Amino acid sequence: MKRIRSTEENLYRLGLWLLPVFFFAWLAVRLFGSELLSLFPACWVRESTGLFCPGCGATRAILALSRFHFLACFCYHPFVAYFAVLYLSFLAWESLRRRVKLPAFPVLPAFWIGFAVLLLQFIWKNTALFCGWNPYFWL
Repeated sequence: MKRIRSTEENLYRLGLWLLPVFFFAWLAVRLFGSELLSLFPACWVRESTGLFCPGCGATRAILALSRFHFLACFCYHPFVAYFAVLYLSFLAWESLRRRVKLPAFPVLPAFWIGFAVLLLQFIWKNTALFCGWNPYFWL
């Protein structure tokens, strides 16, 4: 009889499979850096409406994270920093849970917190834009 895996088990396996993907992506960004940015098109939402989309700044945040500039990563797109911390925390928690009796990782609250971070940064950047401020003034 086949055992049904829990959501945490599936996410843990996916996280382990993604470790080499993230490593090679980090390596590519470290080696080629700014040249990689030219491969990505400009945000079509920003180009057509003049507003920031919920993902605006994520590419720059990933580039900053790959260079270990954590504050710049958080300033460009807080969700990228949140996801990086969440990803590493989840893998560490689930690895430890296999050795020690721990409760399951709170996946659903982590999802909703991430959604709130994404929504708040979207509101902040567009509010700053409407007020004439540069949302990246600290960088």
